Order: sequence, then structure tokens, then C-alpha cells
Amino acid sequence: MIKYTLFGGEYSYLIPLLLCEKNIGQVHSIFANGFNIKMGDSLIFIGNKKNGLLPFGIHLTPIDTSRAVMLIKSNESVFWDKDTASLIFSEMSLSLEKGSRFKNDIFPVSKNVFYKDKLTNLKELLITNGQPTGLDIYINEFLSKYDRVSDENWSEGEQYILGLMDVVLTNDHSLIEKTLRFFLGRGKGLTPSGDDLMVGLLAFASITNFISVAFYEELSKLVEKEPITTDVSKEYLRYALKNEFSSTVTDVINSIGSNKPWLSEAAFDRLLGVGHSSGLDTLFGILVGMLAYNQFFE
Repeated sequence: MIKYTLFGGEYSYLIPLLLCEKNIGQVHSIFANGFNIKMGDSLIFIGNKKNGLLPFGIHLTPIDTSRAVMLIKSNESVFWDKDTASLIFSEMSLSLEKGSRFKNDIFPVSKNVFYKDKLTNLKELLITNGQPTGLDIYINEFLSKYDRVSDENWSEGEQYILGLMDVVLTNDHSLIEKTLRFFLGRGKGLTPSGDDLMVGLLAFASITNFISVAFYEELSKLVEKEPITTDVSKEYLRYALKNEFSSTVTDVINSIGSNKPWLSEAAFDRLLGVGHSSGLDTLFGILVGMLAYNQFFE
């Protein structure tokens, strides 16, 4: 028996079409700040905005998030009632009728953007942070080696980062696949560090279009055809391949593409605060993309 009706405050513009195509599912995973439902082979996050507005998110107030988490059960069934625009659970319904749609737009790049200045700025912010990435790479040490342009004692992870910077432009599917297999699913958590790095790389590519079609093809194939990473991370990567990112990511990317001579520290800090190391890993991926772009195009 349904006890409560909650109302989604903000929801991704992609959600209604997804629910019309995939209207039956189940609760996938539950956290303190919300939960995921799996509709067909797609995930939808329902919860607060702690990690920004997600491209597959329905966002609730903090109070309604806590109430919803208490009312739902792991693996319980859920279905979409298009007549009432509601998701129906065993003890509650979630209506989108009074909600508002959002889209995390990536703005056109300013004609006066200087990527080298933004790259220098991002380096400084990451070096000041000083924390290791989820792949156990200290960014200050990596950059110190990279800037010396000499033979160094690179760790395995650092060697693959350098390899990644090269393969983003190649059409060698075999080499791309080998490199991607090192990163995808590597690291702990719901979104492994290697995947977060890849999202950051794709985010920078969304405003520069410098990555090869072959790279996108291989990444998409691995994500869709193999159980290579977590369901949650797979969803982020699926959206990233379509240039859809969380608001914490697009805020940084829009700052990079703006005509201002510096990167927004507020946007940097918001992304840095996501997850245990997810934000830092994503920022490192943006940095890797900028280094690769600078290496070949600047």
C-alpha cells in the first residue's frame, strides 16, 4: 500500500523519454544521499544534489531524500505510470508532475580562449591540492617528470597515462583497446578511478573534438559489450560518450572554455569534493586531456 507521494524537484531532460521506453525495473543500490533504480539496462539516480545535477538524475530535497531512502527496499520492483507521471514503489510514489527539467549544457567555446593559460592554472590548483589520485599517482610528481622531458623512472600507472595521451589520436583499435583495458574498472568504489579519469578526458574532448573516432568506438564497445566495470560507472561513461556530464563537471569545462584568463576555483572545488577521490580523478582526466591537446595542437 502506497503511504507517501513525493515530488521530484529537478530531473534530467533525458529521463521522461527513458522512462517511456523502459517502464519496468527495480531498486538497484541504496546510499545515504539517494538510490539508483535500474530500468531495463539503464540506471536512474534518485536523491539529493550532493554530487551535482546528474545527467541520469531525479533530484529531491534533503528531507525527501531521507524519507525515500527509508521507504524503499533493495531489489523491490518499480514501474513508471505515464498517466500520472509517477514512479510507483511498494510504499511510495515519486511524481515528476511538479518538477522542472534541467540540461547540463556545455557552452560554445569562446574565440579568445587560451588553453595554455587554463592548463597552467589547473596544474597549479592540482599541485596545491597535493593528494594522490585513486590510481596512486601524485600529480605534482607526475607533472615534474613530464615537464622535464627526459627519461624518468615512471610507474606503471604513469606509463599508461603517457600511453593514453598518445592513443587518443590514433586509429589503431588494438592499441586503444589495450590502453582502455588498463583503466576501465581500475580502482575502488562505485565509480573506479580509471573510469572517472576517462570521464574527465571525454569532458575536455567535448569542447575540443580532438579525440579520434576509433577511440570513442573502442570505449563504447568495451562499456556495452563487457562486464568491465560497475553498473554505476558504466552509466556515467555511457552519458560521457554522448557529451552528457554532471553539473560539477560541466561547470569546470565551461570555465575552461570561457574567455576569462583563469579557471573558476569555485567550480574546481565543487568537483574536487565529489566522492572519496572521484572528483580528483575526474580533474586529473581533464588535465590529461589538456596535456594531450597541448602536445599535439598548441
